[in-house]
Amino acid sequence: MARGDAIAYGFATGRVMVLRSRLLGDAAFERLIDAPTFSDQLRVLSDTHFGKFVENARTASDVEQAIDASLLDLFDDFLRKAELPAPVVETFTAPYDFASLKSVLRAWTLKVEPEFPEVRLGVLEPEDFAAADQIPGAIGACAQRVLDADPPLNAEQVDAAVDAAMFAEIARLARASRIPLMERLATRQIDAANAKVLLRCAEGGRTPAEARALLVPGGAWNAVAAAALVQGPPALAEAIVLARVLGPASAEEMLDLERLDVLVDATTGSIASEASRGPIGPLPVLGYVLRRRAEAITVRSLLVGRLAGLPRDVIVSRLREVAK
Repeated sequence: MARGDAIAYGFATGRVMVLRSRLLGDAAFERLIDAPTFSDQLRVLSDTHFGKFVENARTASDVEQAIDASLLDLFDDFLRKAELPAPVVETFTAPYDFASLKSVLRAWTLKVEPEFPEVRLGVLEPEDFAAADQIPGAIGACAQRVLDADPPLNAEQVDAAVDAAMFAEIARLARASRIPLMERLATRQIDAANAKVLLRCAEGGRTPAEARALLVPGGAWNAVAAAALVQGPPALAEAIVLARVLGPASAEEMLDLERLDVLVDATTGSIASEASRGPIGPLPVLGYVLRRRAEAITVRSLLVGRLAGLPRDVIVSRLREVAK
């Protein structure tokens, strides 16, 4: 560990040592899974750091806002106050600004006013999206490329272009952080995103050329070559299993599109676990943030699943693995 890391991350690491004890453990998740009603789930969460956010939730929309509010608390109370290097913070906030860009581009296409979430986890405000040439940084550059495309892009192509720009920016931020684990995290996210694209294309009957046009550049896995298998979904899933792009998931699990987002999210689990074991410095800080984010995704799935009346086994099958 470099002396600079101990200085730069000393305060944040000290807070992590305290905050980690407040993370939900296995027993809490088991109680959430077994809680017979949504109200019972809220009682389980009442004594946790989620309690103040979910106490008034009644609908799935309420749950979404509550979980986003818990993440905003993480960003504002920990990431920003800990005075972490800007690339570290931006790695976690940038995806939300790119998500806002997708919504704005769709609204502009339909000639309607853009709608923004009540809880904004990115750094850009609605007024920053007033016009493409006013949007700053990589997000503005992406907006201009999409709008200048000739012929115009369709909705699927717009989403693919924004995703490509987002992952390119995440990879840039990872390099700027000078933290090898962040670079590995960015690479793994790109590979998982491409596996998701190919599996959805396979189930949708797309051609290899159509699938390749939607892939995100970068990553360690040769997704372009794997696109040749999209017209044979089982063969594609087996190739992804062999490449271990989506961790230990089976081919059968990958072809269940209802579980695909869960598998993609879970690819960061082992990195979070590795980071949490690190010494004073960036690793335990990143491990804590990744675990908090995983925790939020899992709680959201449990609460929304119970509101939807899904059977226990279905809810469990769609849970994101929480990094231990």
